[in-house]
Amino acid sequence: MHNLFYASSHKIKGDTITIDKEELHHVKNVLRMKQDDIVWVTDGSGNCYQTKIIELGRIKLTAHILERKYVKRSSMVNLELAFVPLKSSRNDIIIEKGTELRVSKFRFFISKYSVIHQITGQKAGRLQRIAVSAMLQSQQYYLPDMIINENVDVLLGAFSDFDLVLVADRQGSLEVPRGAGSVLYIVGPEGGFDNAELEEFQSNGAQLLSLGQNRLRSETAAIVGISKILATYGAI
Repeated sequence: MHNLFYASSHKIKGDTITIDKEELHHVKNVLRMKQDDIVWVTDGSGNCYQTKIIELGRIKLTAHILERKYVKRSSMVNLELAFVPLKSSRNDIIIEKGTELRVSKFRFFISKYSVIHQITGQKAGRLQRIAVSAMLQSQQYYLPDMIINENVDVLLGAFSDFDLVLVADRQGSLEVPRGAGSVLYIVGPEGGFDNAELEEFQSNGAQLLSLGQNRLRSETAAIVGISKILATYGAI
């Protein structure tokens, strides 16, 4: 197993890759790599590059691509998570652990009982960096997409894109239905969803999923539900 670094697609041109900022710091100051050392890089879209450092400067690293390969997604089910923004660092936990567990997309949406009503550009940038770090730490080649500040109506419109939509609720079934190729899993705020919201979800085809009788914090419900779904589909 080797160290893996990230470079967005616009930093990959021809046979060269540019690495800067946090990634450059890790290469230079943590791993103390030098010119001609081998660096493995992903663009977060399934591509893996074996490269050799050809220039190691103060603000950027330039590497020559020796080999590239495309890595197919390993999960047996495409899982997306929709959740209501939470206070403080609890969003960070969901993004970090969800990325490690191979969630393909995160959707932040606003519901009736939302406490946080908007994700700012600065917060979105931090969450993106957390996702990148979690992707690299878990040796993956896919960076999850993020959709910021949806509302319930927009979320409802996406239901038709999935074989199965599950909403975390203690009144639901303990069993995860099988046979779906794509799943949308929805987690509400600390106070839960309004009854009208739950009815609307169900009238549009969603099913309720119970995580047990204990009342869980939203970030716990997100991680437990993701794990339960993936375990059902043999993807964990």
